Amino acid sequence: MKGYGDSLRGYGHETHVRYNFKCQYCGYDGRAFPNWFQLTVDHILPKGHGGSNDDANKITVCHACNSITSRMELDPSLSLDEIIEMKRARVKDR
Repeated sequence: MKGYGDSLRGYGHETHVRYNFKCQYCGYDGRAFPNWFQLTVDHILPKGHGGSNDDANKITVCHACNSITSRMELDPSLSLDEIIEMKRARVKDR
């Protein structure tokens, strides 16, 4: 039986499933069609800041939150959880 997001089988599908098709910064619910079109995968620590392409460094976010957090200066010595909290605070402040 097909569930929500079954047509989203390309890049990011496993990440979206892991996070239940919800933005981890603002809580946007992408489980219904066409809401999941608004979801993307964010590298918690961007590759340009030394982050990896490992699944542990990927998180489901909406396009708006990805845009809000995309230009943040991040210290690679922070834990991924600390970076997530920083990004949530940035979204909340907007």
